Amino acid sequence: MSQVCRGFPPTSTIRRSLHLCMAAGLVLSAPVAAGPLADATKTEQLFAKRSTDPYTLAVRATVWGYPLVRAAQLRQKATQPDNPFASRPQTVATAALNRLGRARQLADPDTRIGVAPNNDTLYVLAFLDTEDGPFLLDTPDFGARYYTFQFGEADSSTHHSYGQSSHGHKLPPIFIVGPAYRGAAPEGALMVRSDQRYLMVAGRILVARAEDLPVVHQLEDRIALSKWLGPDRLGPTTVSRQRILAGAGADVPEALKPLADLGTVLQDWRPTPEESQLLQSFEAIGLTRQDGFNLGRLNTSQRAAVEAGIVDGLKIIRAKTRNLGAMANGWSTSYSGSTFGKDYLLRAAVAMDQIYVVDKDEALYPVAHVDSVGASLDGRTAYTICFAKSDLPPVNAFWSITLYYAKGFLVPNSLKRYSIGDRTPGIAYGKNGSLKLYVQNDDPGAGKTANWLPAPKEGFMLMMRLYRPKASAMTGQWHPPAIKRTVASSTTTDACSAQ
Repeated sequence: MSQVCRGFPPTSTIRRSLHLCMAAGLVLSAPVAAGPLADATKTEQLFAKRSTDPYTLAVRATVWGYPLVRAAQLRQKATQPDNPFASRPQTVATAALNRLGRARQLADPDTRIGVAPNNDTLYVLAFLDTEDGPFLLDTPDFGARYYTFQFGEADSSTHHSYGQSSHGHKLPPIFIVGPAYRGAAPEGALMVRSDQRYLMVAGRILVARAEDLPVVHQLEDRIALSKWLGPDRLGPTTVSRQRILAGAGADVPEALKPLADLGTVLQDWRPTPEESQLLQSFEAIGLTRQDGFNLGRLNTSQRAAVEAGIVDGLKIIRAKTRNLGAMANGWSTSYSGSTFGKDYLLRAAVAMDQIYVVDKDEALYPVAHVDSVGASLDGRTAYTICFAKSDLPPVNAFWSITLYYAKGFLVPNSLKRYSIGDRTPGIAYGKNGSLKLYVQNDDPGAGKTANWLPAPKEGFMLMMRLYRPKASAMTGQWHPPAIKRTVASSTTTDACSAQ
């Protein structure tokens, strides 16, 4: 989904819980010297040995807990627990807890529910409290149209995704249960079991062109979420109460809000055996599943160490977002998809910039922050991206490149074009079948506007989406081409040579 931090203006009760969306340097009001783990780049460096050191434990709690808090922030921003039935913009698919929300327009620069929203599909979204279930999700026949339904866990990972690639044009009913459910699924239904109390359901339905919207709206309207009451018995879902993240409280020091929020999440958490050992170690810094975060357990020196650990933990996560896996031509691609195992740092980095990506079989997300010479992308420079005919993105569904401000928002522009790809109206291929894209602030003119992806006059990032990628993309045999600075000679032709 990749969209709460940097999102909608938060509701009143959670307005103050955006600290994890800030750059790490903004967490404390005064600069703090980097600690011994500040340059760590791998999970093993952070979690290799047992420790009772407050700084180390704070780094670990920040890295391990960041995705849990981001997921909880997204849930609370989407469901608005203090005003669950408030009206929502048409570009977001949010609704009250245990209810379906349906976006009616593609994401635009006013879409502020999370980070890096796609501009290819309409979302159908629900956040479920599985203690209020079981639930039954019914979907229509989508025909030849691309669709997928993702079931995202409370730690931002995804173990279940079903759609066109798995079931063709029609899904069976989806029976959604929590970790405590011990019964069977109704006959003919597909069971999805959540590891935790809360689960996100995110449907994506392709909008190939603006004229598609009425058809997609009809499909959305035929998606139904019900409470399962027994064989052949369905009822309406209920809207239950949620724990408001503790970081929203005015009495929580800004520097410690990340741990306060994590403490709230942990009170509903069902840890694995390995997590139980880790959580037990966090008790030394005042963090428990029973009581959340207790600042009173820290003396002055411990508090200073914990604050430094939070800052460094966020810096470590931010640095990891620049290298999510394989680097090629300035693009960083994670081939782990939406399952992270024990790689807590990768999980946190993906949650920071791309929370709730789908399974790698469903989509890959190469991300670029730099050009072909390693310089940060900036709209005061013009760039081209050249695909040879033999090197176009290898997909079984479709592909796109979306441009965002560095903070993950879509960029306003005169064309109202926020992404470009194989469905862009009028996109022009060269005589040799190649494709040259222009990424810059000014219209490239001379018949090149159809291939222009407008950029702001400041830093930005690019995210490519490969929906249903072919084997060459999934194995790393294919890589996106380099993002090259424009020189005079490069504007004389619309053709690209073989890469």
